[in-house]
Amino acid sequence: MFEISQKFNQARKARGQKPVLLFNLVNAFGQRVYAARHPGDAELGLAAPTRADGQFFADGSRLAGQGSLSLLERGARVLSFGRLRETLTAQSGEVLASLRQEEAGSLGVVLANQGGSRPFSRLEARENILGAVGELLVGWPEVPARDYLRRFRGRVSAYRLEEDKLTLTLQAL
Repeated sequence: MFEISQKFNQARKARGQKPVLLFNLVNAFGQRVYAARHPGDAELGLAAPTRADGQFFADGSRLAGQGSLSLLERGARVLSFGRLRETLTAQSGEVLASLRQEEAGSLGVVLANQGGSRPFSRLEARENILGAVGELLVGWPEVPARDYLRRFRGRVSAYRLEEDKLTLTLQAL
């Protein structure tokens, strides 16, 4: 089941607003956040553009940013959120009360590999795309990022890198 906050539910009911769709890609080097348009600081959950890189003391006992995940890139690279496949069937004797997943969910995402430096071509050479964890998040502009609905979470099981795009196939975790 999905857990949504009160703020998320109120924003969902408001008319005339488009939801924010974010795709997070996380590997051992850090996190990348992509959307159809450039995601702002508030959509990423950043209160201020202060960089927590371990150089400043937060409370005197530990360094700010210690143990955090680095945000390596954010950008408007999503061409298509592709296919989100899920199959649910009712468990025996509990038709309405409980559902179980019959097959593993999967998600296809197409990201733009355009620009002078072909970012995913460089990424493939230096970092691991295969095995990275991806998340599809849904939210609203006035809802804090911590209240976004995690619609899908999976591991990259296959990818196809072309001159102008990167197609990822993720399997649910």
